[in-house]
Formats: sequence, structure tokens, C-alpha cells
Amino acid sequence: MRRGMKLLLVDNLVMPEEGSLAYLDVHPHLGLLALTAVAEADGHRVRIYDPKRLIRDGTLAYDATLYERASRAILAERPDAVGFTALGCSFLFALNVAALLKRREPDLPVLLGGPHATMLHRQILERFPQFDIIVRYEADEILPAVLDCLEQRTFDVIPGLSWRATGRGAPLRFTDGKPKVEELDRLPIASYDHYPVDDLGLSMLRIEAGRGCPFACTFCSTAGFFQRSFRLKSAERLVHELDILHRRYRVSDFKLDHDMFTVNRHKVMAFCEAVAGRGYRWRASARIDCVDEALLRKMADAGCVNLYFGVETGSERMQTICRKRLDLRLVEPILAAADSFGIETTASFITGYPQESGQDQDDTLDMIGRCARRPSCLTQLHMLAPEPGTPLFDEHGAQIAYDGYGGPYNTRLLGPGDEREVLDHPDIFQTYYYYPAALPRARHIFAVEAVDVLRRAGPIILAYALREFGGRLSRLISAWRRFADETSPGALPDAAGLEAFVAARFGRGHHLHSLFRYALRLSAARAPADVVAEGPYEPDRPCMLAENVGLLEDIHNCEALVDRLRRSNDGAPALGDADVGGLGAYIVRADGEAVTGYWVESGIAAILDLFRAPRSCRAAAQWLAHVTRNDGVDASIFEPLLRRGILVPAR
Repeated sequence: MRRGMKLLLVDNLVMPEEGSLAYLDVHPHLGLLALTAVAEADGHRVRIYDPKRLIRDGTLAYDATLYERASRAILAERPDAVGFTALGCSFLFALNVAALLKRREPDLPVLLGGPHATMLHRQILERFPQFDIIVRYEADEILPAVLDCLEQRTFDVIPGLSWRATGRGAPLRFTDGKPKVEELDRLPIASYDHYPVDDLGLSMLRIEAGRGCPFACTFCSTAGFFQRSFRLKSAERLVHELDILHRRYRVSDFKLDHDMFTVNRHKVMAFCEAVAGRGYRWRASARIDCVDEALLRKMADAGCVNLYFGVETGSERMQTICRKRLDLRLVEPILAAADSFGIETTASFITGYPQESGQDQDDTLDMIGRCARRPSCLTQLHMLAPEPGTPLFDEHGAQIAYDGYGGPYNTRLLGPGDEREVLDHPDIFQTYYYYPAALPRARHIFAVEAVDVLRRAGPIILAYALREFGGRLSRLISAWRRFADETSPGALPDAAGLEAFVAARFGRGHHLHSLFRYALRLSAARAPADVVAEGPYEPDRPCMLAENVGLLEDIHNCEALVDRLRRSNDGAPALGDADVGGLGAYIVRADGEAVTGYWVESGIAAILDLFRAPRSCRAAAQWLAHVTRNDGVDASIFEPLLRRGILVPAR
């Protein structure tokens, strides 16, 4: 194909873990940026189409029109070729949009790449004619040759390709080889200007630090795609890329993307030496047994502020079975050491292994509970997803089952056509399925959802609650599960369910019930910013409680309780009735991520309750004067509530 062709690359549509489309990850896709750089260096023009950004800003509706609108937008760019990248969880989007492209432009070359396509290249080409070519493994060094040969489809000398030969009934063709970039420093530097970075509202940027994990966990597809070949860019190259981004976008906060950044201690130390003193804050992923106090200190001094650790299971037995093979005795000391140097951590775990017993899951939950007590540690519990190209799938893939409960990252099913594809092709859409296991499926689901709800309470309240369960998270979740089975069988754990469980176990007047209500309301308060009253105060204008203001009645002064718990230790006795004070009310107000709570007397809450429906401040003052028999009540007492955005003018 001619030089100077126009290539359009289509980003993944991966759902956010939080569920809401407002949390769609709009960071630039590092793999697409790398491919863009090599294609442009070869004289081609490249555009990137990112459906996540368009959905988040409201340009693209996430409904039954999604695929149609996306395909029309892509064709409006008049590309000479279109390339999709896809994970298993996002393949539905690529599949449907590519089909519409081919329907309208049958001669438009459509390429596909990424881990999912690499592992399933033959099945995808056999079943889905909308894809012409699949580029397997790492495409950086072969993409220019693929584009040059695209018109004639003379790919026989290019390694790692699968394609559909021209002509009716022509066979599929394959070349051997697993392309891999040995020297990442030789790749051209990616230009982030292919994304509207200045308009994305990002507080940090990601850069590709390297590729490949040398370990062999049975559930992970990373090792297969990158061929267990650990590579890390040189310290000089990494710092050079950080400097470019800092100058171009005025960003000093970075995420170094690499599944296992700390495997090569010498290279990490060299990077720390090179980046120290620049004032950059950076994050990375690591393995518990690939760091120690000396390395953590060095990293912290060089600007490291967060490390992600995949622990995967708190069971020694499962560590062996899944071949993670961590020494679990290291986990908590390493988290403590990181904390002492000012490095926040994430400890990630998985449940749903086919071989996982009840004791194995309890061990994992209890380790999560111990980690979650540390304010600097974010804990996660994920449901195991079947992944092609993994030893676990090779062993258990034939038994996968479907129940409609998918992982949080899966593209939503937008109609019967999507569900039919998922049901007809379980070996393609594995992430929508699960491995039948020794434990009931419902127990795995309950654990994942319960941990997600409980962690919203925060480390202080969760640690205090665990005292009532012998310090063990597994006991808390087991008791909650039994309660749920009796009162709401089949329902997923949520905030209301947790509040009901705590109320039933301890009583609605118990301070633990207040603490969970308070913490869960603060966590949920993420509404848009208030419309705060401006201009002159108008006492006769109807007002209401703002949408992002919640009123919690008959509740203890939880801020005071949390402060007291923060200053105590795990060995301190539980708070008694004399310690917790009386009941009042909380006004909870959110402004984006910032949440403020005001504890007020019950009488104030009753007054605010007047504004659940539109009412003027003067009318409210008159009512208050009547019930208190105090003619001195003036409407001006409500003006501070409007200035703070607790009350807003009714629409």
C-alpha cells in the first residue's frame, strides 16, 4: 500500500471498576501510542478513536445506537485502513463496529491486534469475516511492513500474521513467529497529542516503562503474550520521556506501566538515581518478594508514592496451586515498610479459583482484613476471569459456565444480539463466564461484593468493626452472608444490606450502626457540584436541599467517634454507651470527590427536613416561630445554608 496512507486506530472500550460511566478510564492507550509512533516514522498518518472519552463527555451514547454511531464516526475520517485493539472484556465493541464498517465499506482493510486476538486468532478469523488481518504478539516492529503489503496482501515473509487471502473461498493464511521488541529504547517516542490530554482532566500521565513478566501464574495471560520476557527501558530513556511530558503538559505525577517494575533491582536503582531531584511523583507495580526496605527507601527518596502489589491469595496452598509462590509472611512487613517511607500501596487479591476451598477463601479474606486496617493500603478482591492462553484455561476452559454475572470490566450487553454472541461463542467471550469451582458460585460473588462495600467504610471503622468478629474479616462476611440468606436470598451485598445486617446484629441505636451509615453515605456522596446561591439573599424564593446533600437522622457524632478510634489502638476496649454520646443528625455534602459532614442537633435536622420539598426561607421561619412560640425567629437564619450550598434555589 502507498506510503502516506491514513490509518485509524480504535481504542478499547473497557468498563470502569466503579461501574459508573463517569469513571471511564480516558488515559491515552500506551500500546496504540507506540504503534502510532512507528507508523508515523514510516510516513503514514494516524488518528486514534477513543470511544471511552466520547461516552464520558456525552458525545457518544452508551445505548443500542453505540455501534452504529461509532462506525459512522470512524468512516467519516475516511481512513485507508482501520486497526482495532481488544481485550476479552472489550471484544464485543470491536466485533460489532468492525462488522458495520465492512457492511458499508467492504474493501476497507480491518486489522485486529492485542492479547485476546493473539491467543484466538484462528477462531476469530474463522467465525468473524469482518476482520481481515490479525497481528499477533508485539506489532511495533512489523506494523510498517504490514501496511506496506496491505494492498496486495503479500504477507508471507512477515512473522506473526494471520490473514484472510483475497478471492472467494480463499483459505486463511498464517506465518510463524512471535514478534517481540528486544530493545524498547529503540522505539520512537510516542506523541500523546493524539489524545486531547489538556482536555481530559488527568492529574497524572502513564508511560510505558517496559514489558513482560518472567513469572508463570496459571491465571494470567501477560506471561504468554509477552513470552515471559522481562524488559525495562533504560533509566535515561524513562527520565527523558518523563521530562518531555512534564514540559509539554505541565504534569509531575506519573504511572510507570509495567506488570513487574521491580524485578531487576539494578535497573530500578539506576532509575531512582536518574529521576531523583526532579520533583516527580510516580507509581509502579511490584511483587512483594522483589522489594525490601532498602529498595523501598531508595524508591521513596526518588519520588515513588504508590506501589501496586498483586498478592492474589492469602492461602499458602493456593499460592502453590496458582504458581504465584509468594512467601505470605512478607506481605504485611513489606506494606508496613512502604508505609513508613510514605509510599501508599494497593494489595490485590482474587477469589473464584476452581480448586479454592472454604478455608482458602477465609485465609484470603482474613489477609485482606489485616491489610485493610492500614490507612495507606487500598485492598481489592477480584473475581477470577477465564483468560485464553493461560495454563488455568487450558486445564479448566472446557467447563466454563455462564450466569450473567460478569466482571466489572466487561462491555455491557446492549441487546439480544450481544448476548447471543456471548452465548454462542464461550471460547471467544470467556470473561463473561466463570470456572465452576469447589465452592458455590454464590459464595465467591458474595465475598467480592461484600469486600467492595466494606472497604468504603474506611480502614478505621472496618478495623474497629472487626474487633467484634475476632479480628477476622472472614467471620464478618460469613455472618453477613447468613443474615442475607435469611432476609434477602439472592440479593447482592450493598450498602443498604450492610446497614441492615449491622442493625440486626447490634441494634439501630448502636454506634457501629451509626459509623457504617455515616461512612457509607460519605462514600456514596459523589454528586455534581452544588449550585451555590449568589447575589442578594431572597427569603421568599423557594429553596430545597441540594441534590448532593444527604440528611442522616438519629445518628451519633461519628466524626468525634472516628477521631477517638484513630487515636486508640486495636487493643483498646470497645466504646461503651458513656463514650459515644447522644444521637443527632448529619448533613453530608459532596462536591466532586470532596465530601463534608456537619453533625447537628436533632432539632436542626427537623428544620432541614422542611426543605425536602420546595419551601421559602420565610415560610420555614414562620413555621419554626409557630412551633417554638418564638416570634423572634427571622428568615435570615437560613442564609448561611444557602451560602454553603446546603440549600439551593428550587428549579
